[in-house]
Amino acid sequence: MNLKKHLDRAEQALEKGQPDFAAELCDQVLDFAPGDERAANLLSQAVLDTAADKSKFLGKISSLPASVAAKFQKLIRNPDGEARSMRRSFMRDAHSVDKGILWADALERAGYAGAALGVYSALAPHSGPAARTAGDLSAAQGNIEDALGHYQSALEINPRDTAAMRSRKNLAAEQALQSKEYSDETASGLDTDAFRRAALGEDS
Repeated sequence: MNLKKHLDRAEQALEKGQPDFAAELCDQVLDFAPGDERAANLLSQAVLDTAADKSKFLGKISSLPASVAAKFQKLIRNPDGEARSMRRSFMRDAHSVDKGILWADALERAGYAGAALGVYSALAPHSGPAARTAGDLSAAQGNIEDALGHYQSALEINPRDTAAMRSRKNLAAEQALQSKEYSDETASGLDTDAFRRAALGEDS
């Protein structure tokens, strides 16, 4: 399967107002590569854009209620199976941000932090907690600007979100401190990396 080609087609389908087709393509990719961040993000966008008629999804999903299947997979400690079941549960219930958050949480616990970030990022405009978690994951991956943007989104949804407020403040302060340290080093003309190498006994 050419994953990039599938996802390019899914993105085009979204742009053409065909979220059901986009979701089907992304679902196929995620069956093959459950940790694909782009596929998770596009699928989340597609599900949120899907109209009330979800019959095109239901034919592809097991008759066993997806939420029940997810609980069973969690019980037997099958994180990949749980994430897959939660994805199907989200697809069954279009526009359910809560189901999307449960899927993202399952992805993160399964070790797919990138895919989880893709889902949370898509859900961020609709959910303060999703935006805040997207900020946390972005910060953990070193994407400071993205993290600050997600925290800002969380605060726009809920100005009283103290966790997002604290995280944004701490991250902004850290960013400012790093910028100041870099400026001081540049102004001093000192090669701080050379000092580090000398201290470690490394050759210059």
